[in-house]
Amino acid sequence: MDDQLGWAKPFIAMYANSPIATLILDRTLEIQWENKAAKSGDSLIRQLNWDDCLIRAKQNGLLTCLHQGKPFTLANPLLFRPPVHFIFQPQTDKEGLLQGVLVHIFQDTNVSSPEWKESMYQPANVYNNQFRMPLSQIFSVLNLLQIEYQKDETLQKYLGNINWYCYRILRTVVNFSMDNRIQSGQLKPKMQAGDLCRFVQVLCKDTKELVRNAGYQFFYEVPSIPFITLYDGDLLSCAICNLISNACKFTNPESSHITLKMTVWEKQVTITITDNGSGIKPQVLKRAFERFYSFDPQTGAPCGDGLGLFICRFLLQLHHGTLAFQTKEGEGTTAALTLPMIKPSGDAVFCDAPISLTRDRFSNLYVILSDAIPPDI
Repeated sequence: MDDQLGWAKPFIAMYANSPIATLILDRTLEIQWENKAAKSGDSLIRQLNWDDCLIRAKQNGLLTCLHQGKPFTLANPLLFRPPVHFIFQPQTDKEGLLQGVLVHIFQDTNVSSPEWKESMYQPANVYNNQFRMPLSQIFSVLNLLQIEYQKDETLQKYLGNINWYCYRILRTVVNFSMDNRIQSGQLKPKMQAGDLCRFVQVLCKDTKELVRNAGYQFFYEVPSIPFITLYDGDLLSCAICNLISNACKFTNPESSHITLKMTVWEKQVTITITDNGSGIKPQVLKRAFERFYSFDPQTGAPCGDGLGLFICRFLLQLHHGTLAFQTKEGEGTTAALTLPMIKPSGDAVFCDAPISLTRDRFSNLYVILSDAIPPDI
């Protein structure tokens, strides 16, 4: 696979073992990759004549939809029974030009119905409705009780424990919801133009205040010179907070020294997050970005939902960035991410005043860093 198909790497990782037949096409609509389900002898793609299906799709407006950045559905192209459906999802670059196409092939599904469209979000909707609403009520009651019984130290400690575990549940709900959006191809960045240095500086200031209450020593070095680029503040803060959370989680607060350093180059920035924690074993590092994989160095058992780094890398790839680790067991870890400059166009939306995340108790800062906040904080 050549460099022009670099955009496809996260999708290959996601759909390699999916039971749904999945193809990746280049901008000329030539097949460049097939997952295991598509390659199997009894797969739908083997039963159909792909060239004939592609011709039928073009006759029905495929090219127009793709170059407009719109998904295209081709239902039952060769009158097969049971019906077969092709879902073409265009992938565009930062200028809106077509890079390639992600194709899913379904069977026995009425993809034109509203029910099918909603089903893509069904897992996320279930988690949101069944967990977020009760959690909202619990948080409200906790807040009232903490205010009402401020002088009862024992009760405040119990309420703090309940509050912390609620945040842990909320984090899992948020991760599963975001994973569902990634799997369905619906997680799209909302890019705005702004000073990335200023954004990171505000995020670090808020982080320092929060983790200091938990006993962690957090330092940051962010240049004051502006670096104007396009970025999605919500998704980028999610990625950075995930890395800081991991640094805190595997570092002893009493001897902690966690540092975020941002370096500005001509056309890109690098951000490193270094800790003096337990480090990562080589065999664990190999699986660090694997979906649902987690490992506790103290017990050897899984910890967390195993989605944090998987989501983190995907969010950085949406920004055309990279993520790598340098680690030594027993001494600590450095997470290094790079973000290229994406020059804003004339009609870009500017956001020059990043908002402090401490104002929102349910922002990425509080939810993701809940791993670093002990129960009594």
